[in-house]
Amino acid sequence: MSTRYISTFEPDRSLGGLSMYQYNHTFWVWIGLIVGLVGQPSSARAQFALPENTEGDVIDPIYAIVDIMTARGNVIDSTRIDCYYRLSNELFNFIKSGEKFVSHYELSLIVKDDKGYQILAETVRDSITVDTEVETQMMDNSRAKMFTTYLPPGKYDLEFKLYDIDSAGQLDMVRSFKVPDYFNKKLSISDIQFAGLVTSEPSTIGLNKRGLTVVPNLTRSYGEEHTELYIYYEIYTDAKADTKKALKTTYKIKSPKGRIILTHEEELERQGPVGAYSMRFDTEDFSQGRYSLEIEVEDKDVRKTAKSKGDFYINWQYLLPLTTAKHFDEIVDQLEYIAERDEIELLKKLKEEPGDEQHNALYDFWKRRDPTPETDQNEFMIMYYRRIEYANSNFRMGLGKGWRSDQGRIYVIFGPPNEVERFTFESATNPYQVWHYNNISRRFVFVDFDGYGRYQLYRVY
Repeated sequence: MSTRYISTFEPDRSLGGLSMYQYNHTFWVWIGLIVGLVGQPSSARAQFALPENTEGDVIDPIYAIVDIMTARGNVIDSTRIDCYYRLSNELFNFIKSGEKFVSHYELSLIVKDDKGYQILAETVRDSITVDTEVETQMMDNSRAKMFTTYLPPGKYDLEFKLYDIDSAGQLDMVRSFKVPDYFNKKLSISDIQFAGLVTSEPSTIGLNKRGLTVVPNLTRSYGEEHTELYIYYEIYTDAKADTKKALKTTYKIKSPKGRIILTHEEELERQGPVGAYSMRFDTEDFSQGRYSLEIEVEDKDVRKTAKSKGDFYINWQYLLPLTTAKHFDEIVDQLEYIAERDEIELLKKLKEEPGDEQHNALYDFWKRRDPTPETDQNEFMIMYYRRIEYANSNFRMGLGKGWRSDQGRIYVIFGPPNEVERFTFESATNPYQVWHYNNISRRFVFVDFDGYGRYQLYRVY
């Protein structure tokens, strides 16, 4: 029996009972956000699950960055949802057009309630154009996308359906989120929005939120050249309009081990029933890892306190290999698919040398392969270790690392295939898979010879 993960998709444009107010206030924003930050570590990525009745293969979370912020809407029982997302170019099928590479796609976002009823569907058609073939395998850092809508409090699923117009392929993913009720409490705080910059000055990039310009940081990742962590949040209070009492605010940052490493208190000037605030933190001395930030606000006029919490990440770019390898030898081994023999020999000689010499050697190795040396990011390195991580998670063979398997090796070198055909048990054959790579006009056949899911490369044509 053959299962082909390629299908057509007719987007559902019905509103499913969404009120005219909500429909008129649902919109797409395509924003040019120069985030310029390293992709977040695996523990930071949004978790997706395969939607029921999905028509395509599932998008692995390492190829999608999603961040959702909720805030009070403009009318009672209405909550604003800002969904920011960025998809890797590896999800798209690029076709050479003149000197450039182009991909055409259609993306549908569908919102369903906790009972599975669709209440909103929006679809947009767009294209991506890049200058080089290397860029077709990278996360698109030039712009983030934002989808905004208004919903009543409750639990929801946001489904993404990505349809590749050129190859007729479809990929799906879903993100679950909860919409709070910001109107039934005397004091409440919105979600924390982590940003690369928050300023009161006008700007050509970013979003205007209640008089402040916010440049979101979708990855919530900071480090190296980007040590300034900005946040944006809103406070909602039922205090009397003429009250003069300041809002006492406490910020706490906890380390990856749960220890409080920073506490800061300040009194905020009231801005009425809805206030927009920002704060900046310097993370220069923070080590790599996952941190939590908590905001606590006390309003003595209503005799209430409220809290909001969010996680962020410190990710030093040239320590990125440590997310997939435990020691220097393993880091060097993982470079065998792209390194020259003399480079491997040089790195192996540094096994017993001080850590700074090892670090400098790795820095030089990746700097030589940086497709955009004028920027802070090394997109090729990020792409490479993202593939290593995916291979380890999906192609493990017994006790061996997934990147060393045949499927892992092809995946790391060539990236995700444009199409996968899976053939399960048939009378005359073992289970096998055919991976199609349209950009190099090659097909790789992997066979499970022993029936334990250990696919070996059998044929290339």
